[in-house]
Amino acid sequence: MRMLVEDYEGRVPRTISELVRLPGVARKTANVVASELGEAQGIVVDTHVRRLAQRLALTREQDPVKIERDLIKLVPRESWRLFPHLLIWHGRRVCDARRRPASAAWWRIFVPRVGPDRTRRPIPGEKATSSPPSSS
Repeated sequence: MRMLVEDYEGRVPRTISELVRLPGVARKTANVVASELGEAQGIVVDTHVRRLAQRLALTREQDPVKIERDLIKLVPRESWRLFPHLLIWHGRRVCDARRRPASAAWWRIFVPRVGPDRTRRPIPGEKATSSPPSSS
């Protein structure tokens, strides 16, 4: 609180670089604060965003800062504030860590059909088929 009063005249800083200077404020908190002030400068990455970004093959990274960098490349800037809220809501209510709605038709649109090794994966609910033998 002292730093906020002395260095920022009691006003909450509006940039990520200023926010992370405050004691106890890391990148995720700084992103939340900046976003809620109406000036999203990044994408909040919490456990739900991380898990779903990986599950949807939006990133292969484990580190939240690297995940954020990957998401920033994919998500339009005007959606940076809303995007994590949608993933968080979805992760808490629909697709939690132990279950995902494999039978829901809408889910099939979003599940990547190509795995990280670039091999085709079946759509949830679809039977896995082996590749036909090559004709040589």
